[in-house]
Amino acid sequence: MRKALMPFVLSVGLIAVWAAPADAASTRAEYVGQVDPICQSFVGPNDDAFRAYFKNEKLLGPVARNGTLKQFGAQTKRIARSLKQIAGIQTNLTNQIATVPPPTEDFATVGTWLNQRRQEEALLRSAASILVQFRPYKQYLHKLKMAGAADDAATRTVSGLGFQVCEVIV
Repeated sequence: MRKALMPFVLSVGLIAVWAAPADAASTRAEYVGQVDPICQSFVGPNDDAFRAYFKNEKLLGPVARNGTLKQFGAQTKRIARSLKQIAGIQTNLTNQIATVPPPTEDFATVGTWLNQRRQEEALLRSAASILVQFRPYKQYLHKLKMAGAADDAATRTVSGLGFQVCEVIV
């Protein structure tokens, strides 16, 4: 019986070690100091992607009024591509942030923040999908509104952690 119990005890011990965050930041300031530079590296690509999206979105109205159906379809695809690019950048950022273990006291807050970011990313992809499927524009706007709400929730979640860049780029 003792021989059978030993592997079980060892495996439970290993699971406990794996479950604990390795090299977790010991303080909130250390965590912010590790994560803010990650966010900083995404500011340029994120801003460029949003500029492209707004430019494409702005052109949709004139194309809808004066263009052909083919031009309208091409413009909606450009908007969808822009949204997917934004979502991709956000996903890459979220994945990089997730590699930095937070301090124990902020573990739940950071987990909530990352989940809200992932929700926003999924909603942006869903909005892009609605556009290319030519579903009602109202559905597209609704998904964008939901994505904006997820972004606002994420910003509120980390507002007290002391981020300089991540709180803005969220």
